[in-house]
Amino acid sequence: MDNIDFKRLGYLTGIGLGIIIVTAFIFSQLIFPIVLGRTPKVETPNVQGMNLLEAKKLMEGEKLHLVVKDSLFSESQPTEAILEQDPPAGEKIRQDGTVYVVISRGSSTVTLPDLSGKSYQEAIISLRNLDLKYAIADSVYSDDYAVNSVVRSVPYSGNKVKKRSTVKLILSRGNTPLPDSTNSAYPVYPMQGDEY
Repeated sequence: MDNIDFKRLGYLTGIGLGIIIVTAFIFSQLIFPIVLGRTPKVETPNVQGMNLLEAKKLMEGEKLHLVVKDSLFSESQPTEAILEQDPPAGEKIRQDGTVYVVISRGSSTVTLPDLSGKSYQEAIISLRNLDLKYAIADSVYSDDYAVNSVVRSVPYSGNKVKKRSTVKLILSRGNTPLPDSTNSAYPVYPMQGDEY
């Protein structure tokens, strides 16, 4: 007998939940829009080729939301220029609707600046500002460059490199050391002139 009561209770609960869901749907889709009114539809403006900030202002004026969906490298468009939009221009959407855009990240390549003579820290900052990675490839003695300054880079300055690629730096160890008397690779000459 208890088993039959649980079944009946289950059926009644299911029917009650079904009635609540159907009632909520009818109110949200039919009664509320009639009583409160639906938001009007507006034509989606064309924002392709515009700067992101200008496009946001235009969309706010039309009471639409602008969301950046993706960003791509573009050799022909500057950074933050809008490449694509969805829905397309001219399509009608409701006010407070959302327009999704794809923006430009700018060129995928940069011209490597001349880093010779710059301190290690200055070179790192220059490379990071260009979205490049760096690695110390070697260090050499140089009478022309101060200790820890860049002697040269690989690839060389003026070359175009892809963003996020690695630039190898060759740093200066400072002046070429003078030979000492224990180094047999260099000849030892006696001192000339006055004695100390």
